[in-house]
Amino acid sequence: MSLSDAQVAAALEAQRLLANVGLTTPTNPDDPNFLEVTRVISQTLPAASASAAVRGSLYRPPPGRPFTAEELRLGLDCINRQTHVNTFVEHPLGSIVEYPETGAGPGLAIAHRFSVDPSNFSPPKESFQYSLGDSHGENPYVHCGTLLMGRNGTPASCVLEKFSCSSCKGLKYCSARNYASPPSLFQLDALAEAKKEVFFKTLRFYCTLAEKGCAFDLRTDGEDISSAELTDDPDPDSDSDESESETHTKIMNMVVSLSTHHILSLDPYRHRCEHRKQTDKAHLILRTLDEFDITYLGALLENNTQVIDEREELARQFGYAYWHRTSGKLARGVLQRSKGNCTTTFNIYTPYDLFDCPYVVVTCRNPHSHSLPPSVKTPPPLLEVFRSLLIELEWKLADATPRKLMIDSGFMGSLRRALGWNKPFDPPLAALHPSFGNLDHVRRYIDELRHVLFPSATGFEGAELLAAQHRNLPAEEQYVRCAEETHTIEDGKTFQLVICMLRSMSALLVRSKKISLDTAFKRLNGKWQEFEMETWELSRMKSVIGTRAFTTSQSAQAHLILFTRIFEIAYGDTGIPCRFRHIHGEGFEIWITDAHKGQALGAGMFCQRLCAELGEVYCPMEPTRLLRALDPYDHLRRFLRLCTTHNKRNIDELRPYTTQKVRNAMLSLSSSQVHPDINAAFQIIENGGRKAKAWLKDKRVGSQFALPALYQPMSLIPLEIWKSGPSTTNGNEQAHRNINRDGVNLTMLGGIMRGMQFDARAMGTLELHSVQDIYSRDQTATHFRRLQRSSNHHGKVQNSSGSHR
Repeated sequence: MSLSDAQVAAALEAQRLLANVGLTTPTNPDDPNFLEVTRVISQTLPAASASAAVRGSLYRPPPGRPFTAEELRLGLDCINRQTHVNTFVEHPLGSIVEYPETGAGPGLAIAHRFSVDPSNFSPPKESFQYSLGDSHGENPYVHCGTLLMGRNGTPASCVLEKFSCSSCKGLKYCSARNYASPPSLFQLDALAEAKKEVFFKTLRFYCTLAEKGCAFDLRTDGEDISSAELTDDPDPDSDSDESESETHTKIMNMVVSLSTHHILSLDPYRHRCEHRKQTDKAHLILRTLDEFDITYLGALLENNTQVIDEREELARQFGYAYWHRTSGKLARGVLQRSKGNCTTTFNIYTPYDLFDCPYVVVTCRNPHSHSLPPSVKTPPPLLEVFRSLLIELEWKLADATPRKLMIDSGFMGSLRRALGWNKPFDPPLAALHPSFGNLDHVRRYIDELRHVLFPSATGFEGAELLAAQHRNLPAEEQYVRCAEETHTIEDGKTFQLVICMLRSMSALLVRSKKISLDTAFKRLNGKWQEFEMETWELSRMKSVIGTRAFTTSQSAQAHLILFTRIFEIAYGDTGIPCRFRHIHGEGFEIWITDAHKGQALGAGMFCQRLCAELGEVYCPMEPTRLLRALDPYDHLRRFLRLCTTHNKRNIDELRPYTTQKVRNAMLSLSSSQVHPDINAAFQIIENGGRKAKAWLKDKRVGSQFALPALYQPMSLIPLEIWKSGPSTTNGNEQAHRNINRDGVNLTMLGGIMRGMQFDARAMGTLELHSVQDIYSRDQTATHFRRLQRSSNHHGKVQNSSGSHR
């Protein structure tokens, strides 16, 4: 006969209890009942590898047993002369009891004796879900009858803590709980259910407006109102709003006082705060008011009691809108704290010497006057399991969130092992304990541990500490080379800078001929940008990051400081100074950027600084000019190129404002060949409209380096070197894309550590190829394969863009 689930569970519990006391019974493995028990065990019980705390959380305490006549005769129920208990229960070592049984009636008490580990003591009361907030003091050096005895057979000396249950005092209830309640089984059809939803949707919208009004107030807590109806107007506020309202029939033409601001009616679909204007668009604008019951909303705003009564009475007849009704009008209830009247008391006896008496006794007297509180408190043993899992994350904890934990394969693998989880899907955090189902609860534990492990926080201060720690590492392992906040740039602003590079990266950088520069803005959160200098390894046909930096400014002065510090560090690592071909006859031939003005001008200023002490050294490209007399733009003409992909993308963005002829003229300026009629191209662009004219002015005046960096005949870079270098910063873009797969919007510390892992892997790949001639792909990179792949990609992009036009 097949066993029921209840029978299987009972057999399972019996088997566990017998095994705990060393009693086992051999079972015929062919018995069908045994097979079913085995199946249920494998599906419902954690594996033997589950942690002790998890096994302890699965413990289900037996009910308290009354004392036998012999035990009563021996006085085992006596705690002392005045205190007796009626029942007793023993809890094994490692057991977690969240809801200890209390006395079955007034004046009755039960004694719980917990076996504890004296070397890793966790008070059993810390696992109780009941709030023990009302302490009645403690008594030192007391005894607990015969329940706590030392190894020599004498009563153990204990400290007695007295508490009363205050769980009900932490409860809050609505002030309207005593109002008439609706019928419990009131059934609504689909249409009535929809009307109910619109009614409550309108009412809660009104309550939000009544409480917050226009929530734009710097003194508020910044609470976000999650509503699709409350949005910022992306368009300039305006006169156009007023003119547009004239084309609609106004529903509510009034000014309503809400909070400290007013809401103005514009039209049936849009209302805005009276303080909203073109120069201050952060104030509230309300859209899609037609989604509400406009009649009821208008009545609420105008305090039209007749319409309010009609709508709310109709709602009451359909079985809703009973709550919070005071004098005929629905009103918001107020949460009030319960006074509490639970009479349950807890007396906790803890021996001073747990090694002599490894037990704790908890007596619970009187039943609770309230229901069981939810499992919102995490028992300390399970919390330690969770913290140990977080500690295994190491530096990843800097950016850990509850969601990131659940998608982190390493964390989930450790959680599986801790739980003994054998199901095909990953366990939720609540599988460890129900309290972890509250993600804000989890976030608080993460933050607490993060503050402990990262005492300098995870921002710039954390980067400074990391830089100090890396200075004590072996030379080849140092990555965070500087974290500086001492630079002051224009307008007295402070410039922060973090530079990250391994010594192997320094060697690649200073030996490079052609490098590309790029800045990404979504890697770190807040004000930080990520800057990369990428080199091209011709022998391996591979682009490699030469340095990675995080900055807070994109100005030319900030880039001058950045380049200076990078090459100072590289010189310290390699002994090789920064050298440019047009200055020193060797070194960097081409730098390619994406037309950022501050970046380009900073590079020119850096070259100007390199030439400051050269003396009477003339430029080899213009023999009549001294190198130290060249200005930043003169230097840029000798080594800077602009990314053609960025240039074309910027031109394509002018498509709505220019003709194809004008855009073709713009594109013709990006060339290594002499233009057949460059003045005619300039004229076409000049006459191509306001946007085209501004584009040309920027290239000629605003960014004086731009045309020489696009059009080789205006540049002083030799033609063969121009052609041999990359024409785009696609390598940098791909590098940013690759590392962004590891995470974006990171903290400073998380961004540094993920960058270190990425760069260390890249350097390891190069070393493996150099030492053992092992490539990172089956097919080696060659000019042919790179061009073939580029052509295929270009064709796909063209087909895709053509299909969207």
